[in-house]
Amino acid sequence: MKKAIVFLMLIGLMLSCDNNDDQEIENQTNKVVLLKLDFLTNIFEGGKELEFSPSPSFTISSTYLSPGDFGSIQLYYDELNEKIFDGTIIWGGTGAVTYPTEIDLPNTFPITSDELPLPDIDRFEKVIYDEFAYYPDPIEYSNIWNSINNLEVVSNYLNSNPNGKISLFLYTPSVGIGDPAKWDWFIILKN
Repeated sequence: MKKAIVFLMLIGLMLSCDNNDDQEIENQTNKVVLLKLDFLTNIFEGGKELEFSPSPSFTISSTYLSPGDFGSIQLYYDELNEKIFDGTIIWGGTGAVTYPTEIDLPNTFPITSDELPLPDIDRFEKVIYDEFAYYPDPIEYSNIWNSINNLEVVSNYLNSNPNGKISLFLYTPSVGIGDPAKWDWFIILKN
């Protein structure tokens, strides 16, 4: 009889632990941050932190309309079908970011006294939205990283998601006679 009671208590404890784990996932804040850098200079220009409902994983999907004259690119948090980026692309002109509607200025991002070392290059993942998506070869990962390696938000995100990918997206709002001075890198991290 005592063994049966102990057994039932253990099962109850295990079930409550499973429920607590589920509640922890539901109660966790699920955020994605987009950090914007100038393509030519790698100067940090600001960013936006987006909040979503809980999800155990993070994959970026895209919708791309090739710019015959006018095109666009949308990036989504695939598991939730939520938009994280939207921008227009103009052939022989310059498109614009339409989502997020505002980018927070660089001075709104606290810095730390310690600079984070460059992560292993294998952690970086280019956002490939089309078979002809342009990325320079080689990519100067260290120059890009040195622009954000002292941001508190980067440290926090890497600490809370130590195995997460560092997504790298090159937004080219001008193509054809494109002007690289108007292009931007976006670093996308999930907490």
